[in-house]
Amino acid sequence: MDFEALLREGTSLDVEAFWGAGFLADRYRPGGVSWDWGAELRPLLGTADRMLDMGTGEGGVLAALAPLPPVTVAYEEWAPTIPAAVRTLRPLGVHFVRALGSVDNVSAHPAPSRRGLPFADGAFDLVIDRHEAFDPAEVGRITRSGGTFVTQQVGSDEAASVRALFDLPLDQPAWDADVAAAQLAAAGWRVDDVREERVLSQFTDIAALIGYVRSTPWAYADLDLAAALPRLSQLHDQSRVRPISAVTHRFLIRATAA
Repeated sequence: MDFEALLREGTSLDVEAFWGAGFLADRYRPGGVSWDWGAELRPLLGTADRMLDMGTGEGGVLAALAPLPPVTVAYEEWAPTIPAAVRTLRPLGVHFVRALGSVDNVSAHPAPSRRGLPFADGAFDLVIDRHEAFDPAEVGRITRSGGTFVTQQVGSDEAASVRALFDLPLDQPAWDADVAAAQLAAAGWRVDDVREERVLSQFTDIAALIGYVRSTPWAYADLDLAAALPRLSQLHDQSRVRPISAVTHRFLIRATAA
């Protein structure tokens, strides 16, 4: 497609239909890390009686882990994904809750209206979190002593690599394994395992790139796509020769509650 057609495609994508709706599969190509989320969790699922999935999205990642612990609860805040989550998880016996999640782990100004997760103290012996912000103290409150928290996060170098494509400032707060592990340790968790990788990701065209930034708007609040048209034109010309390169930044942490 030509530049104008790709621009129209990227800006018209329905990025709210479900998580990743704007990512354009096979045109946004995130690099793969060495670990597998399901493989990391399955040994823990077999010994857990009560599990919480934080920020379940449309529920597909959790459903792929079945069979699940006897009591499995999932929550989600983002309204557009909730109907899909209910349809996916209800047949598996998962209890679904709509709830506000935690504020961004690197936010300097926590939202005062967020008063904690709607679960009792020590309610879960396993809490899992794939790409959801978390409050280490609040997760500790709802996890029984000796219980396990496993999280995979998207690190800040990923957004930084895409911001660099648009010549945007790179002074965003760092979010990496060291920062997250320090937050958990400060809240009394014993950090048992930390892994972190940065691998190549690619966009085959500008529609995929535009869909990506529109799907993750919190990282590009200062991006004006109209003002960025000259840069997008340059990236379009480049993509006709080779894909547009960025970074996939992921880290995995497993911790035990005090």
